[in-house]
Amino acid sequence: MPRVLTYLFTFLLAPSLFAQNPFEQDFLAKNETTASIVPEVTAVEPGDYFRVAFTLDHKSHFHSYFRNAGILGNGPKVEWKLPAGFSAKILEYPIPTLFDAKTGGLQAKFYGYGGTVTFVAEIEASDSLSVGESFAIGGTFSWQECDEFTCAMGSEDFSFNVTASEETTRIDSALDLFDSAEKKLPGYTDSFAGVAKENDGKILLDLSFPSSLEIQEPLYFFSSDGQVDSQAAQSVEFNKKKDGLILTLSRNVGNEDLVIDPAPVGESLKGMLTFQTIEGLAAAEIKAGLETDADLEMVGSELAFISATEEQKKAGLELYDVDANPAYLLLGGKSEEKLTLLTALPLVFLGGLILNLMPCVFPVLGLKVMSFVSMAGEDESKIKNHGLVFGLGILITMWILAAFIISLNLNWGQQMSEPLFLGSIIIILFLMGLNLYGLFEFGTSLTGVGGELQNKKGYSGSFFSGALTTLIATPCSGPFLGVVMGFALSQGKVSAMVIFTVFALGIASPYVILSFFPALIKKLPRPGAWMESFKQLMSFLVFATVVFFLGSYLKLVGPGAFQAFLFALTFIATAVYLYGRWGMFSTPAKKRRIVGYGTAAIFGFGGLALAFSTANQTSERLNEASKVGDLAWNEWYPGVVELSRTKKRIVWVDYTADW
Repeated sequence: MPRVLTYLFTFLLAPSLFAQNPFEQDFLAKNETTASIVPEVTAVEPGDYFRVAFTLDHKSHFHSYFRNAGILGNGPKVEWKLPAGFSAKILEYPIPTLFDAKTGGLQAKFYGYGGTVTFVAEIEASDSLSVGESFAIGGTFSWQECDEFTCAMGSEDFSFNVTASEETTRIDSALDLFDSAEKKLPGYTDSFAGVAKENDGKILLDLSFPSSLEIQEPLYFFSSDGQVDSQAAQSVEFNKKKDGLILTLSRNVGNEDLVIDPAPVGESLKGMLTFQTIEGLAAAEIKAGLETDADLEMVGSELAFISATEEQKKAGLELYDVDANPAYLLLGGKSEEKLTLLTALPLVFLGGLILNLMPCVFPVLGLKVMSFVSMAGEDESKIKNHGLVFGLGILITMWILAAFIISLNLNWGQQMSEPLFLGSIIIILFLMGLNLYGLFEFGTSLTGVGGELQNKKGYSGSFFSGALTTLIATPCSGPFLGVVMGFALSQGKVSAMVIFTVFALGIASPYVILSFFPALIKKLPRPGAWMESFKQLMSFLVFATVVFFLGSYLKLVGPGAFQAFLFALTFIATAVYLYGRWGMFSTPAKKRRIVGYGTAAIFGFGGLALAFSTANQTSERLNEASKVGDLAWNEWYPGVVELSRTKKRIVWVDYTADW
């Protein structure tokens, strides 16, 4: 009953309250607002797009509404009649105005437009259109117009022809209209990222934007989905760096006096943020994920990464062609020469050869030089055998990696983006460094990972040294082999395996050549006390490599898991210290078993378990990692480049590897 009385009260006082009619009944004898519909083109190239402008010319004291009026009211809309091969996107609304009416003791705020205002819609033409054919495009443009006393629904039917042509032809007389309309549409959407958190009817909208964008007050958030109370005041707070702000909003719980129904709670908050810049009024469409019952004290993070919506990903997939091969141009404007298997192989071999000088490989190279020094007094055939076995270790390990990568269609080096694999490499190198420094001695078994094992007369050491070289060399191959490896993985499996084989031969060639010319080895210094100092110095190179990989591990697992991983390394170091100090046969048996073996094992297994647990963590590093310079980066997804090119946008793609 109170609801009915409210409706009757609002109906009777509508002329004296504000320009609303809850029953949507035409009070005007005729429309006081005129509409004009203007297409952008007369001819369109198949696969291209064009725009249509819908202009409303309001007479004095009349207005129309935003997509969400803030109270009862309907925004303009278009009902299309499109021929096959054409599709229309949603109508784009320009920056609205916040109207404020106060009559009879009641105050109402609403979102709308006065004077002359232009709405824009985009139409896409299929690439399957027949050139020369003419198409009739039409529909009905409708709107609600009101003044302070009455409301009416207005509509305008329209129709125009567009011809499919070899080239899109724009209408010269319409250029100014579309340029003017473009300036009044939200133009900074791609520069904002945000999240929204709500608790007890209070919504905090946390937004981040490039610091180069000098945003000034006044600001206002025009809710598109009706979740924000249009009648409540809004406040804004900038962060210290002036590249982020927090808007305080109120939940729309309904207003019986103004006949406003509460809006359902959504998974995201949508609207248009208007603000001032040095160039004047500007706006951005905002879509922020909404978390309800949230801790509002946690709001205030600096975001600089914009996630793609499901609608964008779906639209991108429709345009994405996985088999497309774009043409690459050199800086001089000439086309890049096509890479063939014959031209790729020398580059691959050279890349493998130079790879021995990279920080990923150099520590192992030094260890191998030490083993050559220790073998300098042995017969030449044995030195040759060690060199060949070392090369075989590189080759077989490369074949295993290549077979794994090719069979699973992985990218080269992708194994280094797996936390479990990278963490294992870090632990192995860390143990190797501790062993070289002399913290513990484990026979020669750990040294054999990088140097020489005692069993099988040391050939296992050479083999596994080559295997380790391959494992830790893969992340350094990117600068030399990015294009070549991409080419390899795009070819047949046999050709790809040939390229990986040549790459392995390039890595192994210095060692094999050195082993076949023992005179070079004999010129090296004789073994002596200097080797212990040299071994300890080599440990610092290994530790430097560990630090290099730790940076990548941080970005893979995030700060929390990374700190746990550092504790895990501490436990592992404690374990090998206990083993090295009390695990030797010179230690009494009881103490050796309890401390050197038992306690060391507890620390060791505890450290490994903790390290393994961090490999299952995901990184939340997008805030900092994605912020480069003054840009807010958008998420890449298949088809994003093609989708942006249809809008005549320039696209910068940041493509790199953290390892």
